[in-house]
Amino acid sequence: MTLADRLNKIIAEQNLSKREFAKHIGVSENYIYTLTGKTNKISTLSPSLAKVIAFEFGYDANWILNGDK
Repeated sequence: MTLADRLNKIIAEQNLSKREFAKHIGVSENYIYTLTGKTNKISTLSPSLAKVIAFEFGYDANWILNGDK
């Protein structure tokens, strides 16, 4: 599962639009579209942003970053 897959899974499970997800974590909607798109050019996420997502939505930061449980 790629980073884009994991982020899309979180967004879907939280029943959020990508715009709402971006607002929750304090980044631009374009950044989220770049991370989650099929042709995403960004394949990494900063550990600090992964921690924000983990805290905000109850996921493990290591899983968000690299798929580890």
